[in-house]
Amino acid sequence: MDWKTVWSEAVGAAEKAVKAKAPGARKFVKSIAEARKKRLELLLLAMADGALDEQTIDEELKEEKAILESEFLAVQVMVKKAAQDAANALIGTIEKALFKGIDFVV
Repeated sequence: MDWKTVWSEAVGAAEKAVKAKAPGARKFVKSIAEARKKRLELLLLAMADGALDEQTIDEELKEEKAILESEFLAVQVMVKKAAQDAANALIGTIEKALFKGIDFVV
């Protein structure tokens, strides 16, 4: 699975998670996610290169999830549960793809 597909699916999952609870916030999900994309790419590349072990990548992804949730909450129309769901969906999609392997062509 290539990174572009994983990223597209992750953002789509986050948008879908927000759709029912905070439809007005859906348009903000992609831009907030895009602001975090480069760091996520760098983390995953470091893991692929062996610079980060599984425990470290898990901790870093948890931190990214918390950052995303905080940024989603900054959108006034998004309730806490929607922000949590969006962050979980985005990072969860990336975590699932890690098990399948991600081909990076960035």
